[in-house]
Amino acid sequence: MLKSPNLETAEEHPKHSAVLIGGSSMFNNDRQALLGDTTEKLTISYGTLTTNSSNSSTDPLTNGRKSKKAKEKPRKLGLFSSSTALDYFLIIVGTFASVVHGAGFPLLSIVLGGMTSVFLRAENSDFVHGNEPSTFKKCNEEFKHQIFIYSMYYLFLGFVMFITSYIQIACWEAVAERLVHRLRQNYLRAILRQDIAWFDTVQTGNLTARLSDDLERVREGWGIKHLFLFKSFISSFVVGFFYSWQMTVVMALFTPAIALTSAWMGRMTASRTQVETR
Repeated sequence: MLKSPNLETAEEHPKHSAVLIGGSSMFNNDRQALLGDTTEKLTISYGTLTTNSSNSSTDPLTNGRKSKKAKEKPRKLGLFSSSTALDYFLIIVGTFASVVHGAGFPLLSIVLGGMTSVFLRAENSDFVHGNEPSTFKKCNEEFKHQIFIYSMYYLFLGFVMFITSYIQIACWEAVAERLVHRLRQNYLRAILRQDIAWFDTVQTGNLTARLSDDLERVREGWGIKHLFLFKSFISSFVVGFFYSWQMTVVMALFTPAIALTSAWMGRMTASRTQVETR
């Protein structure tokens, strides 16, 4: 029995059976040998970004961006994430100066109380009543000496508070200005990287408002507002516990109520500000 030439060729060369019998494609094995395995993963390099993808991927750049975003860790430092060593140095110096400056106000009250006691002792002494003229000179010298000491205390505290006030404001304002400058650079850099279609959906006034008004609020809150925490809270409690811890404990009982009231006022102010900016 004679065999068909086509069937004989197909049996002898099973790899080419689909070509000879079906006739719909040619040299599949040769094509596979030239192109290689279509399911093999390829290494795609784009700048400094290197990703592994297959031929079934429609957008290798998009896949690279997704993998890059997946590797990024969330920043836990917030505004401190872009701070430099100079910023931290200014923060430390400004905080120390604000603590010293804040301690000056209760110390001035203590000096005033001591000077008032000197006047009261002088009023009740024999020098004022004049019962013993022999002690006139001694009482007068003692009175002047005590007043001179407390006056020097006032002068020294005033000088220290003047210097520390300048240092704290200069340091914290410098940190705030440097922070706002970096935020403006990052914001402008992010705007310039947007697509053209993005600018059609955003009003120009919103961009300028964020560059001026919003960042100005950041500067005000990050600058001099931090001084009140150290100046009005920490130093006052330290001086209070040093001179009369019983009275300080009694006064500290009102601290939670004051803190809650201040937090409520701050929250209401922030909510009203957000409503106005919309």
